[in-house]
Amino acid sequence: MQFEDWHTHNSLCRHAVGSIEDYIKMAIERGLNLIGISDHFPYEYLRSEIPSLEDIPYEGYAMPTNDLENYILQVDNLKEKYMNQIHVRSAFEIDFFKHQDHLLNKYLKNYINELDYILGSVHVLFGKAGIFAFDDGRFLNKYKEYEVNDEIYIEFYNSLQVMIKSPTFELDIVTHFDLPKKFDKRVEDKDRVMEKVIETLEFVKKRDLTVEINTSGLRKKVKEQYPSIDIIKIIYDLDIPILLGSDAHMPTEVGYEFKKITKMLKNIGFTHFAHYKKRRRTFIEI
Repeated sequence: MQFEDWHTHNSLCRHAVGSIEDYIKMAIERGLNLIGISDHFPYEYLRSEIPSLEDIPYEGYAMPTNDLENYILQVDNLKEKYMNQIHVRSAFEIDFFKHQDHLLNKYLKNYINELDYILGSVHVLFGKAGIFAFDDGRFLNKYKEYEVNDEIYIEFYNSLQVMIKSPTFELDIVTHFDLPKKFDKRVEDKDRVMEKVIETLEFVKKRDLTVEINTSGLRKKVKEQYPSIDIIKIIYDLDIPILLGSDAHMPTEVGYEFKKITKMLKNIGFTHFAHYKKRRRTFIEI
């Protein structure tokens, strides 16, 4: 089959390398049918509402607001340029911040009709350790403030649940569903955390969202896709749609280990991947 990569970044977000076109060219070279351009939506619009945002290096996490117009224009132009070689989709990965949807939507409303899908994510927690960018290695010391890693997972899933249940937060796909394991910080009380996982997935099912199978974990210390195979089996049992994302931050990561992961998914029983255009979901056969 021809693969589709729904999660990629580029130099506009200030922590990836390569232009948008570089990623498209790599996807063509690797024989992909589709590439989603899904760079990080800005954080800076939150400064006035969340003073503690200054405690994390948010300027290196996402594109600035003054690049939004350029980003959308670039993707539109590249869609047309490469239309005979590959399908290109427009998207944002948007981080969820509680009680900030009103501010987010002031900026998002100008671009939402241009998008094919939205990735909804949680990278920052506001819990026991204060503001905590838990997937940034510069904050590994924050893990010491928790008695057990499970507490971080519980905070993460609680935040995901608020995001998923929010009627004013726009999203189509939930990303890297067990991201706190990135630095191999494993769950200790598996039953306790899995109960929260199932609860969260039931909210995903209720809102009829898709869950991304993200291969970037295979490149990280944890050496495992997000989410784990145990969670993927629950996703299958709940009949929740899935799709693949490499979370590429350099062009060579496009389509990373898709063949390997697809074989695993087929062995579990999956027969289709979700597919998006103009925020409408259809399905393709695996």
